[in-house]
Amino acid sequence: MIQTTLIKKSLADFFSPKLLLLSIIPFLISFTLFIFLYFQFGIDLVQNFKTSMENGVVPFLDPDIYPKITYILTLGVFKWFFMIFFYLVGGIVVILSSVMIAVVVIGFFTPFIVKVIRDRHYPDFEIQNEDFTLLFTVWEGIKVFFIFMALFFICLPFLFIPAVNFIAINIPFYYLYHNFLVLDVGSSINSKEEFFKLRKKHKVVFKSTTFSLYSLSLIPLVGMVFQVLFVIILAHQFFIKSIEGKS
Repeated sequence: MIQTTLIKKSLADFFSPKLLLLSIIPFLISFTLFIFLYFQFGIDLVQNFKTSMENGVVPFLDPDIYPKITYILTLGVFKWFFMIFFYLVGGIVVILSSVMIAVVVIGFFTPFIVKVIRDRHYPDFEIQNEDFTLLFTVWEGIKVFFIFMALFFICLPFLFIPAVNFIAINIPFYYLYHNFLVLDVGSSINSKEEFFKLRKKHKVVFKSTTFSLYSLSLIPLVGMVFQVLFVIILAHQFFIKSIEGKS
């Protein structure tokens, strides 16, 4: 759990003019991108899905090969269930994608956020992240992304099981969120050796924190607006754990 004092301190930082203004950027980029994608592709996708269901055709299912299954799924009650499932999964994917976009966007500003937190609260702390080169950080991010894709394909069959699908789709996305956020913040503060040591030693603390932040991100718009706050909270934890490790 995140300490109450840490939340209060982070909120005070978040509502400072510079960081509060910065929080608008990921929201505007994510919102603009999704509006563009919806009008470019989303309207046609939804309309084609509704038309297919009304004509007795189930998307991704060949009625000539599976006539009985197609017939059952296009009956009244099953058709409505399938449409609800389509919109529900689509909504969850939109929320999760917007969160990931916000994380990537705010990643470009993380060094600036970390510097503000350091100057305000830990002025004597010396940031030593010179060996965290761009190439190494990108390589670590690529490894995380490939593991995310593997987890996603493993969880894909479970998306068609009610109740289980909500858990299944969040497993790979939480993995991506946790690792991207921890790597982003940690690489802006510590050396490679210190980062990997802290991540291993305090993995329970960092995972409990990112899990709480990820859960909040599932609330519509929260994940797009408050990613700066989430970076601030994790930055405080990295500073505190780093200072504790050196003392």
